[in-house]
Amino acid sequence: MIQSLITETVGRAVALPGKTIRFVLSEAITYLTEEIDLTQVLLVGVDLNRVVGALDVSAVIEKVDLNELLEKVDLNALLTTFDVNALLDSLDVNALLDSVDLPRLLARLDLDALLADLDLDAVLDRVDVNAMLDGVDISSMVRGASTTVTTEMITDVRGGSERADDAVENLVGRMLRRKARDE
Repeated sequence: MIQSLITETVGRAVALPGKTIRFVLSEAITYLTEEIDLTQVLLVGVDLNRVVGALDVSAVIEKVDLNELLEKVDLNALLTTFDVNALLDSLDVNALLDSVDLPRLLARLDLDALLADLDLDAVLDRVDVNAMLDGVDISSMVRGASTTVTTEMITDVRGGSERADDAVENLVGRMLRRKARDE
């Protein structure tokens, strides 16, 4: 029991200077940080380029939680500062279109799938047939078709009439025993 008492007393005696030193250092650091501009001390006394050069940026980036960082970003506020028109003005659309391989792009499209999803009834419901027919001159088409049919009919009748005339002439010529004309 005496030995444990001695050990405890010695431990306290040894720990006392350590505690005292820690207390004094803590008070000194507090005083110095309140009295001294540490930013100025760092800017003057520290070679920041050397510090940054020694920094392992990859290790720092690996420790960054991008999801947490992005949650703190106010996209609406960011987008209000974004000038879309200026971006579009700076784009060379012709160069962009020239770089597009249209046949290759179209080859990747599944036209059967696109057409399967297409609702033709809905498309046709949007077509204004009356407006479409207003632009068509049906009377002119009927006149043109009638004229063509009439012309063809007259041509056929005339041709038939000529053949009938020739047949009658040949019949009369044979009955009257005339010589056949060379044409």
